[in-house]
Amino acid sequence: MAIGDIAVLLLAALFASWLRFDAILPPDHLLLPVFATPLFYLAAMMVLGGYYTLDPQTLQMGLLRVLGALAISFSLLLAIAYFSKVSDEFSRLWTAYFALAGLISIITLRLCSFGILRALGKQDIFRPTIAIIGSLPTPYIIETLESRVLAHRYRIIHRCLIRKDETTAAELQGCLAKLRRAGPDMIILALSETDKVRFANELDDIDAISSEILEIGDFSSRQPADTEGNATLDPGSEWIVMAGLPFIRRAIRPFGLRGWWIKRVEDIVIGSIAIIIAAPIMLVVAFLVKVTSPGPIFYIQLRHGFNGEPIRVLKFRSMYVDGCSARDASTVLQATRDDARITPFGAFIRKTSLDELPQLFNVLRGEMSLVGPRPHATQHNKHYRSRIDGYFARHRVKPGITGWAQVNGWRGETDTDEKMRQRILRDMFYISHWSIWFDIRILALTVIRTSFDKNAF
Repeated sequence: MAIGDIAVLLLAALFASWLRFDAILPPDHLLLPVFATPLFYLAAMMVLGGYYTLDPQTLQMGLLRVLGALAISFSLLLAIAYFSKVSDEFSRLWTAYFALAGLISIITLRLCSFGILRALGKQDIFRPTIAIIGSLPTPYIIETLESRVLAHRYRIIHRCLIRKDETTAAELQGCLAKLRRAGPDMIILALSETDKVRFANELDDIDAISSEILEIGDFSSRQPADTEGNATLDPGSEWIVMAGLPFIRRAIRPFGLRGWWIKRVEDIVIGSIAIIIAAPIMLVVAFLVKVTSPGPIFYIQLRHGFNGEPIRVLKFRSMYVDGCSARDASTVLQATRDDARITPFGAFIRKTSLDELPQLFNVLRGEMSLVGPRPHATQHNKHYRSRIDGYFARHRVKPGITGWAQVNGWRGETDTDEKMRQRILRDMFYISHWSIWFDIRILALTVIRTSFDKNAF
């Protein structure tokens, strides 16, 4: 809808030019307002939440927000023209035609789009998507849950029902793999205590899915009651009501509603600039890697990324070929200080983090982000997932070239569980407190502290 709004606003500007000047293209001095006004409108719609309340089923088109966004965008346009002392060059009639044609075009677009969606039976695509993981036999809970969810205009896209003594761990893993691919907005858990214990390892993978996670069940059976016999909530937990039912929220969706595309734009823009600036440095490093030790220039390692999916991370090779091969073993084999596997030049690029520069291409490909939890090798995940609670929750966002843990000194070898726990705590703090300014701060600290980090080796 946002792309459609931008397109019809541009067409409305051309139509207004045809009405006012008898020409499709407006005069040169009006070209900047033609392109600036749709951008002002889009920003105003994002602030007003104009794209979050659309519902073709009830023809809820957000017209008040559209009117508000158009008023804001044209007010900004005229204010800038006035303070820039170019308002005399503006055609008031063209501006009026533009505003009126834009409003009519956007309303027409919504009516046509919603009509087509309803005719095709696709109107549900605007509704929040939900996946349910439940235990059977608990038909009353599951049926009540589904009826309430559907009644409150949510869309159930996946059901994973565990049957007593029938569902195997492999079947549950396959079900969770489908759930990861579906990417629901919300996951609802309605599990028995027996199934939670039985499938504890498999259910840990849910923490890696970037969805809001809610839990419903017979809480009174496992929580203390107050003097009136009502179940009380454990300290630190959070009750919420959704679809008229009480839930405990286990996790919120990272980055909110707008954060994902904002962060992606940030990665593309800053990542592209970084590649252009770093290109001469990367060429020199690649040449020196090749001439200082036999073997390939790059080292590719399989690591876990977003949603726990495996990704291939690109680095400049800093070890002898035999050393790189050893790192792919099933055991946890981390680089240590004065590691004999590291080449002399490799020690320099690891100390200065120049070996990480090729990961900028991982960022542009969408596999990584500039800032986020550092991706761990697959064998590290297998080792730590059973040792540290909530370990897999760091995969709810894309891994980063740098992160909050790294600029706070928690990089390098994690030879104890406590070191890894401290790294995870800072990763989770970043996920919970993300903002574009937080990313910029981390990137700046990374540049400043790279040369002074005693844990880089």
